[in-house]
Amino acid sequence: VASEVSDALGAGYLTEDWSQLNQSLFSALWLEKMAMFVAIGLIVMVAALNIVASLILLVMEKSRDIAILKTMGAGSRSIMKIFMLQGVIIGTIGTAVGATGGYVVATLLDRYQVIRLDMEVYDLAYVPFAIETFDFGLVIVSALAICFFATIHPARQASRLDPAEALRYQ
Repeated sequence: VASEVSDALGAGYLTEDWSQLNQSLFSALWLEKMAMFVAIGLIVMVAALNIVASLILLVMEKSRDIAILKTMGAGSRSIMKIFMLQGVIIGTIGTAVGATGGYVVATLLDRYQVIRLDMEVYDLAYVPFAIETFDFGLVIVSALAICFFATIHPARQASRLDPAEALRYQ
């Protein structure tokens, strides 16, 4: 519409649409979105490293038990599945608690309009918290996938444990 008005009025007039007038706001919002993506990504990576560290410590603690299972005929694949299942269970519980907590907090913040804004400065009276179903699902699926991939290294480490070496100093 702005270009049609400009064409109709001639070169002596300047027209701008709302996206051109608020270009700096849109740039700031894009930058904030990218910063939040990086921050949340780092938080998720720390959580994944925590799962890896916990499982590695568990493998070290349970090396005797793993060796006994292997000497009784358990295959490397079954040992690997045990540790991967344990990591996935930890990740699923953590994801469920985090998703539920985030949903409840966002719903309460939106319902009670906790973060108020100055109407003279902003067009909004409060900061709305809208939960997008697709984004919510994507975050849950991504968290579960990261938890699954975080279990692979410790599970491989457990499956490669040599029973004779593990039982030597026990």
